[in-house]
Amino acid sequence: MDVLLVSLFSLLAMIVPLALLITAIVMIVKFMKRHEQRAHARLELERQAAADQRQQFAFLVERLDRIEAKMEAMK
Repeated sequence: MDVLLVSLFSLLAMIVPLALLITAIVMIVKFMKRHEQRAHARLELERQAAADQRQQFAFLVERLDRIEAKMEAMK
């Protein structure tokens, strides 16, 4: 009985660190995947914001051109 108990504890002593290591690796991989997804989402938002800014800039340049044309016509 003592031999069985000792071998059970030694087996448990080998399995527990291995299980903890595997669990830590899985958690790190999940964290990195979530971080990568968030980075992609932020990048897409920044791209959309840049496209909106380009569109606003083009609109303002067009308005400026019209104002300059009207001022030239008034001279």
